[in-house]
Amino acid sequence: MNKIQLVRTAAEQQLTDIYDLLAMRILFPPDRVEVTIDKEIKDLFLYPERLETSYRDEWTSIATKALFNHGFADHWRSDQDNLDRYLGFLKEQSIPRCIHNHVGLFQMLGEAIAVQRSENTLAFPDPRRRALMRMIWPETPD
Repeated sequence: MNKIQLVRTAAEQQLTDIYDLLAMRILFPPDRVEVTIDKEIKDLFLYPERLETSYRDEWTSIATKALFNHGFADHWRSDQDNLDRYLGFLKEQSIPRCIHNHVGLFQMLGEAIAVQRSENTLAFPDPRRRALMRMIWPETPD
């Protein structure tokens, strides 16, 4: 298995928790940031579906890139051993420290998840989204 496959497998198996992915997004910010991470988290209250679609995909991509770029520092170790050690370091030290240093963001994420999963929450589409849906699927008179 080559390094890319190792990293993808490790990310899929060990970085599935959304809090870990948010920590990875904070620890390894993208080169060009269009929207700040604070704004992304606040947007979840209006667009909760982003958490399971675009945000998860983007954050997983960032985590995968970070693992590939930083996970193979010790050249005398096997690739698997390097990656296991780096993931252990992230999970035991870096991610908990990141959560501690950005506790407000992680609390907002938790609140957005709680609202999204609540049984008594109804989503009212944004007026722009309703207009777009009418363009895609126009209502036909009976």
